Amino acid sequence: MLIQFNFENYKSYLDEVSLDLTATSYTELKDNLIEGKKKEMYMKVVSIYGANASGKSNILEAFEHMKRLVIKSLEESNKSNKMYLKRFQFSEVGKKTPALFEVFFMHKGKEYQYGFNLNEKKILSEWLYKRNFRFKKKYELVFEREGQKYNLNKDLQKANDIIEIMNEKTLLITLLSSFEVEDIKNVFDWFVETEVINFGNVTFEYIISKSLPKVDFDNEKESNRFTEFLENIDIGIKGIRKEKTSLNGHTDNGAFEKYRIYTKHLNMDTGKLEEIPLSEESSGTIKMIGLYRFILDALQKGKTLLVDEMDAKLHPLLTRYIINLFQNSDSNPKGAQLIFTTHDTNTLSNELFRRDQIWFVEKDKRGVSELFSLAEYKIDDKKVRKDASYNKDYLGGRYGAIPNIDMKVGE
Repeated sequence: MLIQFNFENYKSYLDEVSLDLTATSYTELKDNLIEGKKKEMYMKVVSIYGANASGKSNILEAFEHMKRLVIKSLEESNKSNKMYLKRFQFSEVGKKTPALFEVFFMHKGKEYQYGFNLNEKKILSEWLYKRNFRFKKKYELVFEREGQKYNLNKDLQKANDIIEIMNEKTLLITLLSSFEVEDIKNVFDWFVETEVINFGNVTFEYIISKSLPKVDFDNEKESNRFTEFLENIDIGIKGIRKEKTSLNGHTDNGAFEKYRIYTKHLNMDTGKLEEIPLSEESSGTIKMIGLYRFILDALQKGKTLLVDEMDAKLHPLLTRYIINLFQNSDSNPKGAQLIFTTHDTNTLSNELFRRDQIWFVEKDKRGVSELFSLAEYKIDDKKVRKDASYNKDYLGGRYGAIPNIDMKVGE
């Protein structure tokens, strides 16, 4: 479970920003929350709105960048003299200031604070702390790093010899991931398991659209669950038929598929069911099928899923369907989380979201992106009411974070 993500000086973000999934004291829609170990409440779903090029996608890209470094910094440090990093380029401060990435999260009943500072040449500092639940808000040292100097807890002392020869472009968490130390393994595994998918990436969308979802069609329960999902997202689908392929059953991207899937539709004249290949369904249905394995995996394992441009090619009711899968305790008993960027104001509703679940991004006059939640936004020094028309007020410009359109263009 993600509790908070902080970052600074990455792409359009110069100043430190924080995406905080800790719930406020607001009383509305309590079913939208997950209860933590010490009765703290956290959000199941967070939606991020903003104009094109405002920096919405950069939030998810910042997390993905952090994840890639955690998993691959050792591998990448041997390939190049410089570390891949995109700091804010439109000021001298941005070019000279280190970038920061930090997360607070819970995994397997343990709560951690992990982060690092870096520039293109090296890791400047790195830290990992674990919460001690016997106290209200106390975090205990797992390790700290300043340059190439380290402070380790007793469980990591055995790693001293290998740390001494570690290069300055490698994260300590990456190096230690092969050690059988519970806290290190928990942190590393959480990053591996937390998915970031980007439907603004044409290549990614093409690849998943050409692949069947990872469903064990030999397992009747899994096969039936997938059929039910298809029927829920597309009222025209009345079932599926599975056909085993030959050894030559390869897809366009070269992957071998054990089955071909055909969807069944009702012939309005004969009343009989007609079949078409799954690949011939609408782009919206194909996208939902691509999302299926990510959604199911998150719900079954209580994972965090981040989706950029989730509403692209989806009807608003399909977007709402996905949100409800995460917010409903029956379909989400393990407290999975969904964080997504969107332009779909149909979901910007007080019937669907609490004020602390709604976040906005906008750029200031310097071209710097700012992130803020509706819960902290004030109009005439007054907070937004829970019965406000969020989508109408947003489109009317009351919350900012909308395109600045010159209506005189073309006159």
